[in-house]
Amino acid sequence: MAKHHPNKEINSAIQYALENGWRFVKSGPRAHAYGKLYCPAGERGACLTMVYGTPRSPEVHAATIRRDVDRCECGRNEEQEE
Repeated sequence: MAKHHPNKEINSAIQYALENGWRFVKSGPRAHAYGKLYCPAGERGACLTMVYGTPRSPEVHAATIRRDVDRCECGRNEEQEE
């Protein structure tokens, strides 16, 4: 498992997103957020979730990331139409 975030719960949530086809982009050194997760649709208006470096509650933030991945329907709609 790749190390994307210093917190193990958030790192696990990022790994979960990557396994579901999402893409992780780490922010620059002066950015407020640690990085961004983009859904597999990859088009304008597609799902995006922020990953913070020092959230107040890492466990809740990790759960939020997983929930955002599970609720994304951008890629699912394209598969159902075909």
